[in-house]
Amino acid sequence: MSPGKDPPSAEVLSITEVERQTGIRPATLRMWERRYGFPQPLRDQHGDRVYPLNQVERLHAARRLMAQGVRPGKIFSGGIALEPASPTPLAAAPDAPAAQFQPIFELLRHYGLAELHGHFQHRLLDLGLRRFVIEFLGPLSTAVGVAWGRGELPVRCEHLFAQVAMSFLHAKQAAVRAAGGGQGPKVVLATLTGEAHGLGIMMVEAVLATLGAQCLQFGSEMPPLEVAAAAAETGADIVALSFSAYFPRKSASRAILALRAALPPDALLWVGGDGAPEAAQAGAGVQVFDRLAAIEPALERWREFVVDRK
Repeated sequence: MSPGKDPPSAEVLSITEVERQTGIRPATLRMWERRYGFPQPLRDQHGDRVYPLNQVERLHAARRLMAQGVRPGKIFSGGIALEPASPTPLAAAPDAPAAQFQPIFELLRHYGLAELHGHFQHRLLDLGLRRFVIEFLGPLSTAVGVAWGRGELPVRCEHLFAQVAMSFLHAKQAAVRAAGGGQGPKVVLATLTGEAHGLGIMMVEAVLATLGAQCLQFGSEMPPLEVAAAAAETGADIVALSFSAYFPRKSASRAILALRAALPPDALLWVGGDGAPEAAQAGAGVQVFDRLAAIEPALERWREFVVDRK
């Protein structure tokens, strides 16, 4: 491509479009470019980065590998071929998404939003909100991530699922909040800066709300010091964070320890999600959750502690 000439739009994508399609943030793309020499964007006549389609396909492959736990350094060292994924028969892999979710994947592929919402509503009526989240939506979210990682669902379907699920939860939790009467702990919920995935922390809120907790949901990408300030100003008993599998675990450990140091000493810090560090690495005063079902017994322990303290 000659300098100063606009590239044909069909051949390249802007950095914003690459983020939309792959879910990889522009800052991460630029960091990989400096550190690993990939991707290698071209420049349009304005000097902005644009990415050839073959590089975008390799970025999709890189993110699939990261979803399976492979570190970027290993991916870009040249030891792993970054080729577009070829579909693998579901029966051939032990981590294949559960067969029960295949109809939902079909709804996502065909943008059947009304049908998907109806399916959610039906399961909610069967299970109630807490069991709906723990027994259905949580496993479904994991299955969607696995299907995306295996190349069986495109990233647009993953994003669509997250938006539909968050919208559904938001509507149902509004009814819980309107009912009021929560006498449990006051909980500040958020994800930290760099964590844009908000479904996990919304599922945590849904479980806590059905257990009587007073939830203050701050959403995604909150600076740690803002989370600490919110906890101090509201007198929060618990701060809950969620980390997706795409959040680097070393960065999560550092952020957790920094937040723990900034929080009031009597505020508990709960962290969970596929990107949360192991309990042994989280540090003192931090409780790590490996499943949504662990929230209820932890809340019971909090209540027992409060009673004993009085």
